[in-house]
Amino acid sequence: MPHSGATGEKRQFNLFCFLSRIMSNPASVPRLLPVLIAAILSPVTASADERTPLMTVVVEGTPPLMMPADAAAEGAGVPNDAAELLTRVPGAAVVRNGAQTGIVQLRGLFNERVRVRVDGMSITPACPNHMDPPLHYAGLEALDMLDVIVGATPVSQGGDSLGGSVEAKSRPPRFADTAAWQPQARVELGYAGGNDGKQAAVEMGAYNDVLNLRYLGGYQDAGNYESARGEVAATGYSNRRHALAAAYRHGSGVWELEAGTHRASDVGTPTLPMDMVKDDADRIRLGFKGDTPLGRLDAQVYRHEIDHLMDNFSLRPLAGPNRMQAPATSDDTGLTLALANPAGSGTLKLGMEIHANDFEMDQQNLNTLAVQETFRNSRRDRYGVYGEWEGALAPRWRMNAGLRGEVVRMDTDDIVSAFAMAPILADRTAFNARDHAISDTNLDGTVALSYALQRGFSLEGALTRKTRSPSILERYLWTPTSASAGQADGRTYLGNLDLDPEVAHGVNLGIKLKRPSLRAQAAVFWQDVSDFIQGTPIARLDSNGLPVLQYTNVNARLWGGEASLNRRFGALELGSWLSFTRGENTDNGDNLYRIAPLRGGVSADYRMASWRVGGEWIVSARKDDVAAYNGELETAAYGVLNLRAGYTPWKNLNLTAGIDNVFDKLYYDPLAGVNRVIGSSVPVGGIMPAMGRSLYVKMDWTY
Repeated sequence: MPHSGATGEKRQFNLFCFLSRIMSNPASVPRLLPVLIAAILSPVTASADERTPLMTVVVEGTPPLMMPADAAAEGAGVPNDAAELLTRVPGAAVVRNGAQTGIVQLRGLFNERVRVRVDGMSITPACPNHMDPPLHYAGLEALDMLDVIVGATPVSQGGDSLGGSVEAKSRPPRFADTAAWQPQARVELGYAGGNDGKQAAVEMGAYNDVLNLRYLGGYQDAGNYESARGEVAATGYSNRRHALAAAYRHGSGVWELEAGTHRASDVGTPTLPMDMVKDDADRIRLGFKGDTPLGRLDAQVYRHEIDHLMDNFSLRPLAGPNRMQAPATSDDTGLTLALANPAGSGTLKLGMEIHANDFEMDQQNLNTLAVQETFRNSRRDRYGVYGEWEGALAPRWRMNAGLRGEVVRMDTDDIVSAFAMAPILADRTAFNARDHAISDTNLDGTVALSYALQRGFSLEGALTRKTRSPSILERYLWTPTSASAGQADGRTYLGNLDLDPEVAHGVNLGIKLKRPSLRAQAAVFWQDVSDFIQGTPIARLDSNGLPVLQYTNVNARLWGGEASLNRRFGALELGSWLSFTRGENTDNGDNLYRIAPLRGGVSADYRMASWRVGGEWIVSARKDDVAAYNGELETAAYGVLNLRAGYTPWKNLNLTAGIDNVFDKLYYDPLAGVNRVIGSSVPVGGIMPAMGRSLYVKMDWTY
């Protein structure tokens, strides 16, 4: 096999080798274009229009047309991963197959249908069951904010998706006013009792008026969590993260170089047939932001490599006769470039993006030493360009309008190694007889309008067209396996070389009110999707006697809305939010799979001098709109109480403690999936219960 993952062997990270691999590949040269352009353009002092965009509300986690949600919210407790910070954002939810497999769901869409980036990088999971979704690689030690757009997304935020977008952003570099060096440091410690979870983060460095040098490190470790019915097997995890970052300020421009490593091990995923026993990732990125003679330039080139290993015996009892493991690799190389200039009463932004992914995976039977190639030298490359204008049409009117074109090129090699079973060998012959090279040309567009009824009170609406090409899994899964992009439904899936891209047309309407002590927002949406890709039963049975589900184009529709209200009474702040989404296969009337039901929450927080106390009541309606095609299970309604308190004895020290699930309630998250681990407190095929009562403490110190 041409990739080191075939043996589960660790690939060593070397910065110079890392760069040489990029430069030795001619396809990587275009990815360096933004940096090359930035290097030859001298910074100038003329400023571009930097007014707040219509749809991108910069959050510490933000949806458009909706209330901003703080990504550092105290209610998050000691989070298992960055995705957990989204659970209180109206319209957002998290699909979980394990404690560190938080897959973002926005308005019922998840996986590749949602655009998720980490510091501008598009990261393709190495696991075909998405044990390692993009936010798995967003280290909590560096996280500054989550930018969330739940609904209509500007074309400048990216294509190849149908829903909103999420970007995890690290803390930006500091610069001083003088050449004298100043130290900076940050230490975070946390502990959660529900899973014996330990968390630590450190940042240290120094900066002056032109340079910033930093080291960032993170550590997380947890055991199996306790639900109200007992210990839940294969739910622990462990990871370590290290990064070095340097920034250089010259005139109005800032260069940033960052390189880091991510080492995860023994990460349980009980709703999947295997666990993630090793997940090593290395990254390097170089970016520039600043004014140039051509306009305001934002450019970045990056490389992200994942070496992944999963098996069915290290973290769980062996359920069958064979010890199986599956190594995989996923390498992403990307370039983004955007130029912004004043145009009329607004700003014109022109940009391009190149993203190339190389992917491989094997299945290995350790009893017989047989090896089967699931994906062999698979490639998926995207090339996109866009234009977007945003500005004032009239005193009360603002508009954002843009078009984006993309070409997606995919290919994979013929399968050589396969298990010696007649149906599998026949699948290999049929697959190898087909041409694997496929190219799609996609077009996206967005038009959004905002009308100010009065200061702080506006109406907003948007029309969107969004397109997504099939993934490597959906097109090139040549024989039935349990690889399903994390569907966690216990079914067997088969790819389809004849898939067409998904095309979605959407309508978004919203109202927004902002006063000094009152914030209220509400939005509704409707989205029709042509050629929605979903598993469809075919005349072939899997080993459990159930029909194999082949990825097929169907037609679908999603609709729903969100609302939120926050009111401040002096030191007391009250909040509430509500989300509702429905999804339907319009070809047969079946429900779409794994969509969160009606849910919401109310909260109260009180601050007095250095103290603060608060609590929240999180509720969910019964989930009975379930998908029949794969036997999705219903879940009951529930309500959970969480309490918290904090104390700030000094300006740079913050202490927090809390209790999640105060009454130790047994409940089931509708997006949790079904258990596949024998010998657990949860029966095989049963829905995963949520964590029981958990006490946590946190400390955050900065200098």
